[in-house]
Formats: sequence, C-alpha cells, structure tokens
Amino acid sequence: MSKVFDSIFPFIANRNDNQKISRKDPGNILDAIDNPDAISIDILKGLYSDAIHQKDKLEDKAKINVAGITIAISLILGASNFLKVISEKYNCSIFSWIVFILFVVAVLYLLIAGILAIKVLIHENVVFVVDLKSFAADIAVLRQDYGKRISQNRNQNLIRNNSIYTSYECIRNALICLFILLVFSAIPYSVA
Repeated sequence: MSKVFDSIFPFIANRNDNQKISRKDPGNILDAIDNPDAISIDILKGLYSDAIHQKDKLEDKAKINVAGITIAISLILGASNFLKVISEKYNCSIFSWIVFILFVVAVLYLLIAGILAIKVLIHENVVFVVDLKSFAADIAVLRQDYGKRISQNRNQNLIRNNSIYTSYECIRNALICLFILLVFSAIPYSVA
C-alpha cells in the first residue's frame, strides 16, 4: 500500500527521504576505511572532483526537467478546447468532471516536476569546499577535511538525485493522466 501511495504522491516520499538525508551526519569517508593513511591526497582530490562533477550532471538533468513547466503552460492554454470537445462528445456531467479532474491533476504533476527541478537548481545548489585553513595545516588535517567534504557533497548529491527522480515520476504520472484523456477523446463514440 505504501508503494502505491508513493507512486501517486512521489513528492511526499521525496520530501521525507531528503529530510532524513539532511538530518543524517555525513561523517567522513575515511572513517569507514581500516587504513585511511594508505589513501593518498591525490585520490581524495579525485574523489572530491568526482562529487563536484556529479553535481553538475544532476543539475543538467534538472534543467531538462524544467521543460515540465513549459509543457504545463501549453496544456493550460489549450485546455478549454480540449475539455469542450470531450464534454460535447460524451454529454455527461459526471464524465466531464472526471475528465476535468484528470486534466488538473496532470497539470499539477507537471508543475510539481518543474518546481522540483528548479529547487535542485536554486535551493539544493550547495557545494561543500575544502577549508583554506586545511591547506595551510598538516597533511592529516587536509585529509580529514577532504574526507568530510566528500561525504557532505555525496549526501547533497543524493538529495539532488532524489528530487530529480521524483520530478521524473511526476512527469510519468502526468503522462498517464494525459494518455487516459487522449483515449477518451479518441474513442469513436458520439451521443446521437
């Protein structure tokens, strides 16, 4: 039952998951390793760079999802004619309300998808950088700071990824609603 609820309202599950990740202490990637001194600074720099690169890739996906808002606006502009055609075709007030509700739900899903994508680009646009003081300190402090920042950036990337995935789920749900509307409009039925 929970999976059905999460499929219908993916944005609620996303909010809960991201809150759990935000509250969790990311720790340090070096803490989970038996011999952290064997990992060179160059490897840590590479891992740090990979986490930043992953952030950029996720933000590129979010930019693509902003198209959900554009599609929603286009649907809103063409809604009156589309809904009128279906209403006249079936001539049933209950059916007209069902079609209207499906349309509104599809537009809401697309708007939520766009908002989640914009949230990734604006609100979740956080990068944890290695403190400049760590470069002036000894190598052990620098290693610990790299380890901590890598963990923080990975957690932030998880939050970004969750939001983008939820945005895709909302687009999927909107497409399902729109497909049902298309079927209703394409059925060769007319009131005599």
